[in-house]
Amino acid sequence: MIRLQDIAEMAGVSRTTVSNVINGNTKRVSQETIDKITAILKEQNYVPHMGSVMLSGHGSRIIGVVLGFHYAHGMQSLQDPFVGELVGTIQMETEEKGYYVMLIGGENIQNVVDIASKWNVEGLIILGYNEERYRKLSRKLNKKMILIDTYPECAYTFPNVGVDDYSGGYQIGEYLYSRGYEKALFVAETDKDTDYYRWMGFKQAMEKRGKFCSRSRYIVVPGEKHLRLRKYGELLPRFLEARALAFSSDYDAIEAMNFFFDKGIRIPDQISITGYDDSIYASMVRPKLTTVHQDVRQKAHVALKCLMKLIKGERLEELNIKSPVYLVKRDSVRE
Repeated sequence: MIRLQDIAEMAGVSRTTVSNVINGNTKRVSQETIDKITAILKEQNYVPHMGSVMLSGHGSRIIGVVLGFHYAHGMQSLQDPFVGELVGTIQMETEEKGYYVMLIGGENIQNVVDIASKWNVEGLIILGYNEERYRKLSRKLNKKMILIDTYPECAYTFPNVGVDDYSGGYQIGEYLYSRGYEKALFVAETDKDTDYYRWMGFKQAMEKRGKFCSRSRYIVVPGEKHLRLRKYGELLPRFLEARALAFSSDYDAIEAMNFFFDKGIRIPDQISITGYDDSIYASMVRPKLTTVHQDVRQKAHVALKCLMKLIKGERLEELNIKSPVYLVKRDSVRE
């Protein structure tokens, strides 16, 4: 097993300097030396003893990733393409910076408090919390936090990284309307947060030419798969009459496409389908799914970058960082 002294000799520096780099105490260490030591640490697969790191008085170099939900679309949250890509990107970039990722189940707020305190995590990236849950956590835990896709009741008073969900919904609505689908329906698993803002954009686009888009065109389906498929069966006549469905996620859109296929309903000849996210599966399914692209990797990158700034004591220039989205036209909408 390689020792700290071995790393120091390879780098041509003192053992104390290597220890300072590992523990993030680098104010008096040149960038050249930091890069040299970091490269050797990676090359030698050196893993510091976490107990020693935490007792050193410096940061633990642990970043907590909190998932506020155990299930997405009725399956384990990490099976969801969006969640998997987001967490995977955070893990990869965190390790490149010499930090460690700890995945924390966030449905129970006290669980987050206990784990983050026990392991002395330096900061948290939180997915799946609304403002109320964030407030409860922040009152109990004094850690740097960045939220992802959280909408406030009023103005932003907490740091958040998201995308322009309203714009994405608007682009889908405008596109479907321009193709003659004036009665298209919007389908989501909730009527809150990202789903709601995507609906509002969709609704605004549908009403651009003076035609009213009623709340009844916002279809909320169950989160559990078997209940969701049953709901699709109940709504099938209405779906066929509408001729187009705008789903708030690629997962639900592709699931619905399979449902229609099993019923012998042709896409896009009998019904057009759109999604949201532009996941890896959107271009693999047949017909290829028309959807809204959001850069999930960029979202993860920005969230980690913001958190590292807070950990270093720096201020964020803006609390809500919102990335643009754009429509990707494929084959699931009949032109």
